[in-house]
Amino acid sequence: MSMTRSKYFQDSDDPFSFIRKIFIDYGYSKKINYYNRVTFTFNTCSILLESYYMITNFSLDLFVRYGGALSLMLYHVVTQFLVIAKQKSLEQLLEESKSYFWKADIFNSSVKNQILKSCNHMQRKFCLLWTPFVACGIVLLPVWGDFTESHIFPQVYKAYFGHWSPIFYYFCISSYPFAVYTSIRLPAIALYLFLQAHFQIVLLNQKILQISKNNDLDETTIFENMEYQKTIYRNLRSCISQHVALQKYITRILVSIQKAIPVYFCLAVLCLIAVIFFVLNNLNMSASNHFKARIFVSGVCGSLILYTFTEAGQLLADTTGDIFNTLMQCPWYYWNIKNRTVFMIFMLHSLNPLKIDWGGFTLGYSFGGAVIRTCCSYAVGLYNLRESKY
Repeated sequence: MSMTRSKYFQDSDDPFSFIRKIFIDYGYSKKINYYNRVTFTFNTCSILLESYYMITNFSLDLFVRYGGALSLMLYHVVTQFLVIAKQKSLEQLLEESKSYFWKADIFNSSVKNQILKSCNHMQRKFCLLWTPFVACGIVLLPVWGDFTESHIFPQVYKAYFGHWSPIFYYFCISSYPFAVYTSIRLPAIALYLFLQAHFQIVLLNQKILQISKNNDLDETTIFENMEYQKTIYRNLRSCISQHVALQKYITRILVSIQKAIPVYFCLAVLCLIAVIFFVLNNLNMSASNHFKARIFVSGVCGSLILYTFTEAGQLLADTTGDIFNTLMQCPWYYWNIKNRTVFMIFMLHSLNPLKIDWGGFTLGYSFGGAVIRTCCSYAVGLYNLRESKY
């Protein structure tokens, strides 16, 4: 089967196009991009003003009551900044990848349908998991109640802007549904990029399995068949070339992610601790139903953000590790010395799976579980410390 590509990889060939349209095409459209930059500027100034107010009027009760919401807004602002900062590099990466990505059309219809069915199942699974973000955007609408119970900005705006405060107040709360969308954008984009890599590696593995399938050749003479050996050599070179291109693609993603990890993940962990502490602190307090609903849905969304990142890291490790296992199934004993040499080079380059790691931690399921346990432990410790002082 020839691997020559008469046409570049198109958006219509992408089995995860729905995720791309929601978080990349729509998110980076002209109007949404402009609105994102406006709200980023406004939210940054608002956080600075709220922080100044809390410092000048500092009290432990004030910090305990409003610190959780303020930390969530800080996470939102950092996410907005990273989404804006990574726009050009992301668009360049996606555009360049079209020149070397394979299509599912290179295989027969049964194999193609099987691969696309698996990819569509994964896409539906993640879209279903992200539905609580829609619920979160709905419960944050001002029609369900104000934000005086959880946020400090209403009294800050009133203190500094007087009768102009409603303008800033309603602009702020009107951006909250968009803030929910932004909060999942970065992990969703990272997951989409690794889903693309997963799709390409599945195609590569399928091609490796088909390298030497030829039932018309006699096993006793296959070693001396020069045409067969040349075909194997061409296919091996094609697979190695694609593997190198995919490694460069993944490495560029990893470099971009690892630059953001120190700030992003440390802030995310602090936000989780603050939110869990905030929930524990308000368990015994009388609160409105809409306030409880907002806390519950926000907690679910925070857990899903962590899960999305861990799923991306686990998918990367599992997918890149599959190449070596697939190569082990090749009938290399039918190949000549030249093909075996190329085969061994291919195996050496695919021996170690790629991973997202930083500071001795590897992003995966075990990392997600460790983060949850650590955050709960610190939050409970802070809660017990506060209770002991009363």
